[in-house]
Amino acid sequence: MPRLLAILVLLLLAAPLRAQPVAVSDVLSVEVLPGWREADGRHLAGLRVQLRPGWKTYWRNAGATGIAPQMDWRGSRGLRSVTPLWPTPTLFGPAEARSIGYTSDFILPLEIVATGSGPVQLRGILDLGVCADICLPARVTVRAQLPAAGRHDPAIAAALADRPRRVEAPARCRLSPGADGLTLTGDLDVAPQGRAETVVFELPDPSVWITDADVARQGRRLEARAEVIARGRAGLSVDRSRLRITVIGDRGAVEILGCTG
Repeated sequence: MPRLLAILVLLLLAAPLRAQPVAVSDVLSVEVLPGWREADGRHLAGLRVQLRPGWKTYWRNAGATGIAPQMDWRGSRGLRSVTPLWPTPTLFGPAEARSIGYTSDFILPLEIVATGSGPVQLRGILDLGVCADICLPARVTVRAQLPAAGRHDPAIAAALADRPRRVEAPARCRLSPGADGLTLTGDLDVAPQGRAETVVFELPDPSVWITDADVARQGRRLEARAEVIARGRAGLSVDRSRLRITVIGDRGAVEILGCTG
């Protein structure tokens, strides 16, 4: 009998341990910073996003292997719109599977257009991806009353200053037929933003998807090539004046609005 007990103990010790399930609340928390009201009626608030060390989440354009965030503010009262003003993100992952996002705590400013001079009832549902060795879909509900006046918050102001810098740089875009839509080639005259630069093309139309760009640099000249694909649509056209181009490197980021033919 003692021999049988010893065998059972050895079998239990040799059995692989099951990974414990990870709760989203253990790796991610979101807090509303109430912010302040500007004279023109805009309210500047913020979301303080805290991540457990070793975890990451994603920028508005997450890259081909990331999980792009989604936000639903329809439950709010006293506002017309909510616009996230994303701070400069980080690049991570190999060049062929690069993601764009944040690997530590950050503040996401929110520009809110109020309907009147009273308080704003902010109600939102955020769908975010958080990843370490595994990835989790995270749904977070935020609720807060934003005061009619409020108080200037240096943390929100610092996050606003950390956004990609808007520059008036020469930018030309060529469009040609592609395998699944159009091939977009951008020729940009911008200073280097550090090593491992990436270029992100974005259009306001969510039904138009633009792939990760292949990038090559020679001095100030940066060439980026991507595919433009329309989801569920037969026709496809690109308004170059509404194309947002962001160049991101390990030393910062710049943004160009619009390009010529």
